[in-house]
Amino acid sequence: MADLAATERSLIRTMAGASRPLDADLPLSPLQAIDRLQKFDIKFRECWVGWPWLVLEDRYTLPANMPVHKMLDEIEAHGNPIGIVGLALLPRSKRYAVLQMHFRKDEKSKKTVEHSAKVATEILAARIRQIQNLHEQGKSGT
Repeated sequence: MADLAATERSLIRTMAGASRPLDADLPLSPLQAIDRLQKFDIKFRECWVGWPWLVLEDRYTLPANMPVHKMLDEIEAHGNPIGIVGLALLPRSKRYAVLQMHFRKDEKSKKTVEHSAKVATEILAARIRQIQNLHEQGKSGT
């Protein structure tokens, strides 16, 4: 349990750092962006809901578990990575949180990454409602 607490604290610090506005665009190649995504996935694996993902210029997303060669093909088709989004459940804090890491400081890229995070949050909320409904159905015996 101590390892999970340390992982959760580290993820919260990472999210706080990622929420600060960028002074300049991060000069990441597609491979560097993929590497960053995969490192976040591995480091915080026990907290993620699914996998974190890269957000591309046209809003297309690439999950961390996608093979690198396929990611590169998709980047070629949909534009360069502009950020990372990940949805996490924080068991010690008993809450969920969304990682939004921006690679570009322009408003359009910022809005695109924020949109991806909003959609992820809405999907999580819908799934939680489904679980609550199932739980209520189980209580009523139907």
